[in-house]
This record gives sequence, C-alpha cells and structure tokens, in this order.
Amino acid sequence: MEKNVGEKKKILVLVDGSDRSLNTIRYIAGFAPLKGMQMVLFNVFHKIPDYYWDLSNEPMMGGRSTHMASWEAHNRQSIDQFMEKSLAMLRTSGFQPEDVVVKVENRVKGVARDIIAEAARGYTAVVARRRGFTKVPGLLMGSVADKIMVSMGDLPLFFAGVEPITDKLLIAMDNSESAMKAVQFVGDIAAPSGYKVTLLHVIRENEIFSDENFGDNAEGRGVMLNVFENARSILLEKGFKDENVQDKVITGAGSRAGSIARFATEEGFSTIFMGRQGISRIKEFFLGRVSKKVIYAANRHTVCLV
Repeated sequence: MEKNVGEKKKILVLVDGSDRSLNTIRYIAGFAPLKGMQMVLFNVFHKIPDYYWDLSNEPMMGGRSTHMASWEAHNRQSIDQFMEKSLAMLRTSGFQPEDVVVKVENRVKGVARDIIAEAARGYTAVVARRRGFTKVPGLLMGSVADKIMVSMGDLPLFFAGVEPITDKLLIAMDNSESAMKAVQFVGDIAAPSGYKVTLLHVIRENEIFSDENFGDNAEGRGVMLNVFENARSILLEKGFKDENVQDKVITGAGSRAGSIARFATEEGFSTIFMGRQGISRIKEFFLGRVSKKVIYAANRHTVCLV
C-alpha cells in the first residue's frame, strides 16, 4: 500500500448508486474521525461493451441499439444524480468541497478487480457495504464484497452499518498482532475527536488456554492484562484521554462474535474495530473466524477490519 506522506489522507468510498449506498454516505457524514480526510466516491460503471453495439446493428437484432443506448444513458444519469446527492450530504455535514472527489470509471477487468486496483493507489482505508454490489434480496455479503474483503491486504476496510452514530468506539481484542494494529488505527484516526474507546475481550464458556485463544485461567488473564495495558498506552500516546479508555472482559460466552455484537448493541456502540486475523497462525485463513462472524452477527453496526 502506498503511503500518503505529506498529503491528506484519502478514503476510498465504494458506491453503486443504490439507496443502500446512501447509508454508507450517511455514516461518513456522521463519523467525526473521517472529517479532514479526502473522500473519493468511487463507482465502477457498467458500460455496454463495444461488441454488443456491433451485434445490436445486425438485422436479426431488430435495431436494439436504441434501447441499449437508452439503458446505458439511464444508468449513467442515475449514478450522476446519486453523486450529486452524496456531495450535498457530505458538504452539509462539514466536508470542504475539495475534500470530496467523485470518480466514475468504466469497468475494465471486473468490478472487484477494478476496485482492488484503485485501492492500491495510496488510500488510508476503504468504506464499503456488506451487500456488495448486488440487488439480490436476502444476501448479506455479495461476491464483490467477499472478494475485496480477502484481497485488500493490510488496508483497513469499513463495512458501513445503519446504527445511529455515537461517540463510543469498540475494539475487539485478543493477543494478536492484528488486534494491536486495530488499536493503532483507532489511535491514528480518532484520538483528536473526543471519542471514547472500550477494549473488549470475550472468553467462551469452558474455554481452555491454547494457541488460538485465552481461556478463563490465571495465565490467560495475565496475558490479556498486558494486552490491555499495551493497548491503553498506545491510545494515550496518540492523544486519547485516560478517562476515555476502558477495558471489559466477558466470560462464559456461548459465541465470541455473538457476545461482541450483543455488547455493542446494549452499550450503544455504532462502530466495531477488530483485527482481520486472531491468534491462529493457520495461513490458509486470511480472515479470522471471529472477524467474519462479527460482520454477520453485528449486521446493523459498522465493522472495520484492520
């Protein structure tokens, strides 16, 4: 990932012109830590390929080129109107005109691959939505969303939710390097905003200490105390106030992901941060099992994987 050295941080915002995409814009408009960064509203436009135009002019196609041209023009008009509405929402919320950029690109290699290529161009994070870029009802994660989730490398990825935004941030913790990266990221973007942070660790029922988790025993508790202390030190160094950082341990949980989602709901958190991978070192699992489950379980919340 390229670094934004000496430049304003850029956030890649993936939109498809749908009403659901407006929820992504609403989240950005209300999430104070993103203010002062540059939002790039990015759309991969489904332009009709040239060879379809050639086919449409064949006698057997009945001159369908007019219908195809109308379809393409309608779609382009729709995305242009969406961008205008999004610009107005972001500017009304306090973004400066130069901090919101519209970028509509014709599809080249495919929606997911075009997004991944764009994300490699010096962005700090990516904001998307869970349902991918599909309008099939009932699908929580679309194929595009799945592909970008496992292909962004170390680039933080927000899945925007619809919970009302509060000034409380939740970081799901374990003793992994990935979790500490989430702490660093929260410190980098949110310290000046006055937000409150809770560091949450969940211990499952009858859990034992292993290479994959920390159970309800003295050794595991000692390790997590050190993790909390290190995380707190990072956040304080970044600029958080001591009284705005707390830690919480939930024991006897039936499900880590379920407990994280339930705690976020009950305590009024709108955004959950967590590492992509837990302690498990199994290389085949690019995403930790808990991380992916939280995206599903906390489906109304914004979840950021770091």
